[in-house]
Amino acid sequence: MKLFLFLILLFTLGCERLNEIFLEEDLLQRPPSKRCSDCHARIYEAWKESRHYHAWISEQFKEETENYTKLKCLSCHAPHQVDPMKKPLLRVERRHEGVNCIACHFKEETKSMHGPYKVWSPPHPSTEDKNYTKSEICAGCHQKTYKEWKAARVKITCQQCHMKVVDYTWIMDKFPFFLFHTRKALHDHTFPAGKAKPKDIKIFLQDEKLNIVNVGIPHNLPTADQGNPRYYMIVKIFYKNGKSKTIRRVFFAQAKTALRYLQPFMLKIPNYEEVQKIRVELYRKLAWQKKKELVLIDELKPLKISIKD
Repeated sequence: MKLFLFLILLFTLGCERLNEIFLEEDLLQRPPSKRCSDCHARIYEAWKESRHYHAWISEQFKEETENYTKLKCLSCHAPHQVDPMKKPLLRVERRHEGVNCIACHFKEETKSMHGPYKVWSPPHPSTEDKNYTKSEICAGCHQKTYKEWKAARVKITCQQCHMKVVDYTWIMDKFPFFLFHTRKALHDHTFPAGKAKPKDIKIFLQDEKLNIVNVGIPHNLPTADQGNPRYYMIVKIFYKNGKSKTIRRVFFAQAKTALRYLQPFMLKIPNYEEVQKIRVELYRKLAWQKKKELVLIDELKPLKISIKD
């Protein structure tokens, strides 16, 4: 019955008049993110699990900014408006929401919600904006990572790794508006941090050196504009005489020792001709983690090449 009445209104009044009737003006006044959940509940709940949601309130950020006194770091953790390639201004209201719905989707210049789709949304004006499918929308805050990604010269975008499609469904949950939308790709608004898998790391011996190469992550490994994620490599060398030697290396962004995409890190192996085998262990500790986690374990043996006359 409700749908029947709505269809009568639609054909009687037309879309423009319905837009005026159903416009919810507070949505254009930078409301709290909870307000967005009225129509986008699934996206809202995913965002609440994200690092974007915790960007301002995390204890780690409070500590790194000395209780918000380091002004340089603040604006990306509570941005007023996110635009391609521009560092945002610090938001005045509701900073505790971190990188919130309004910061990413509302544009002051159009007084409209922006997103990757063309949709009819009577509660507020909506603008199709293809910037939301491009890495440049992330570049204002993630400047270092964007430059690393750009240098990698790959086609895959930030969104394809960090906002993968989780479902094909209606983007708007609220009746009856969702009935006038086709199903669309729903992207992951938890913005998961990428975790390298063993297949993303290539380890081999060449010219008496151990080589470790980031072959699967199209930016530095690890990467960070802020925070201090680290990868730890433990190399244990076993010699034919029963002795062993352990070498440790740490890869992290702030010291500029991270593994660059497709560029080998080379470690010279002492007394290579006497080596029986080499065991490599790689661990990671993301910026907000308290403990290391194992990425891979690999064992290598020097190639034995015999030359016959």
